[in-house]
Amino acid sequence: MESEQGRGARERIIEAAIEVVEREGIEALTVRAIALQAGVNVAAINYYFGSKERLVEVVLARTLENAFGGQLRELDALVEAEGGDVRAALERFVPELLPDAVRYPRISAAHLHDAIARQDYTGPAVQGYRDFLEGFFRRVRSVLPAGSEEEQRLRVAAFWSAIHMVCLAPRLCEGFVPENLHEPRGAASFARLLLRQLLGDRPEAESRARGRRRRDRA
Repeated sequence: MESEQGRGARERIIEAAIEVVEREGIEALTVRAIALQAGVNVAAINYYFGSKERLVEVVLARTLENAFGGQLRELDALVEAEGGDVRAALERFVPELLPDAVRYPRISAAHLHDAIARQDYTGPAVQGYRDFLEGFFRRVRSVLPAGSEEEQRLRVAAFWSAIHMVCLAPRLCEGFVPENLHEPRGAASFARLLLRQLLGDRPEAESRARGRRRRDRA
């Protein structure tokens, strides 16, 4: 059984690897750079993980779970907090998601490295992404505009494609996307546009009822 000291060293190494990936990219990840960031020697990395490749697997699994599983859990919590109002939950969820997502473009690129660089769609990141899309679709389908399932799935795909493009390359659309997406105000304007494209405009009667509920809570 691993000691508390061993668990602490293992976590430091994982966190250090995440920081190095975000700072320099997955291609530049070396055992020496990780060891320097973690404040350990190279032998410690081999001791706890066996190889750099195994450490990379652990790092990608950890950050994938935070990215995909964590997002769905957050959405579920917001739906509950909004009394089951999925649209209201999404109106909080997307602006809160964007600032953190655009801060870590190299982590996003690391997840999709094989798909982008090699057109290899067999890895766990791709499957995790597809599972995430399915989970998101099930949660929001009730508030999507009427249409065939194919049309609704295309809406979801377009929505997340736009989000992940700015996550992978935040400065790609300079002059069109707010430069301050990492700030709540900039994220909110982009989120509102994406949500209108995904959900359509909120019906006027529903908007008035939601406004009354907000005033009552205040």
